[in-house]
Amino acid sequence: MLLETAAGLLDGDSPEEAIRREAAEETGHTVGTAEHVFDSYMSPGSVTERLHFFAAPYGQATATTGGGGIAAEGEDITTVELPFDQALTMIRDGAILDAKTIMLLQWAALDGPFRPA
Repeated sequence: MLLETAAGLLDGDSPEEAIRREAAEETGHTVGTAEHVFDSYMSPGSVTERLHFFAAPYGQATATTGGGGIAAEGEDITTVELPFDQALTMIRDGAILDAKTIMLLQWAALDGPFRPA
């Protein structure tokens, strides 16, 4: 299994609409106000896909379905929640390898909700 943040293709939607859709499909949450945090090209020399990164609040009250992705699309997703410090440790020890997830965790540590006071 690969640990990664909710993500997906735009499929004709705006980036914010797409992340709301993907969060609902993959995690079962209707997220709150989505904050655009940055855009990135993962490998601009060979891939022209531009990624749009968002952060949004969620909680017990935002759970609307069981999540898990769309079986017809071959998605088999288990939602995992980790303490923030544990997630950072998992980057260091190689348990989290997905670049999108690493970048969002680093944003959360440097500029986001877990930045030093």
